Amino acid sequence: MTKQLLAMFLLVIIVCGAPLMVYTSKEEVVFEPDKLVSRAVYLVEQMSHGTLGTYELGQTEREIAHDLLPFAVRSFGLLLGGVLLAVFISVIVGLFLQRFFLARLLQRLLDLLSAIPDFVLVLFSIMLAIQFYKWTQIRIITLSPNSDAVNSWFPMAVLAIGPTIFLTKVISLHYRQISGEDFIKTALAKGLGVWHVLRHHVWKNILPIVLADLKKTVAIAVSNLFVVEYTLNVVGLTRFIFSKGAPYQFNAAVMGLMAIILLSILVYYLVRLLLYVCTRTFVYE
Repeated sequence: MTKQLLAMFLLVIIVCGAPLMVYTSKEEVVFEPDKLVSRAVYLVEQMSHGTLGTYELGQTEREIAHDLLPFAVRSFGLLLGGVLLAVFISVIVGLFLQRFFLARLLQRLLDLLSAIPDFVLVLFSIMLAIQFYKWTQIRIITLSPNSDAVNSWFPMAVLAIGPTIFLTKVISLHYRQISGEDFIKTALAKGLGVWHVLRHHVWKNILPIVLADLKKTVAIAVSNLFVVEYTLNVVGLTRFIFSKGAPYQFNAAVMGLMAIILLSILVYYLVRLLLYVCTRTFVYE
């Protein structure tokens, strides 16, 4: 585990150091790896002394260690809530409500939206929120770069769009495959109820597939996290990476990206644990 974390940290340093190593000057591409080495050594020295350095936020200079925890808590809540919302909607719509017309209609809509890039869906959601404000005078977002998000539920809902589309398609596809199996027809022929078959037969066979694609679901949510936090002014870990009104800051970018990776791993295992508990509670009761 220690070796994996060390390798992950080195990879993050290389990724965050790419803008320092490779850049253009007078229409020429310049490659200076020594800048990355010097910045990385400086970062490690600061960490050995119990500090993570400083970063610029607007016109002020702040300690990274001071803001790391509150920013991480905000991003963690947004990421965990978005993934849980995506899993819940996908399971309900793609499995338990599959027989109903409205659920199938919603799936068709999600299939159409899957052809649209996620960042376009985020921008479209912002446009809808602006139009909603014009109609009702109720503000659910703020476009000021110097202020925090108005609420948490709207960024969470926008973050869940991409993972929901992906996971719903996966569950619906395997639902259609499993529902045609002989053991499902046998269970129905014996007089077992539809809900009983869905819980005790279909869900048990779909759950391993959901768990297998859960990493992709979390990865989609993480990629959308950058867009959602930046466009909706959520003060989270991406604030370290996208420094509004300030130059690129290596230390802050490394700490922010590393924290996002660790949070994504934590969210993945928490969602797996929740699925296990729910299955043991409602299926194996």
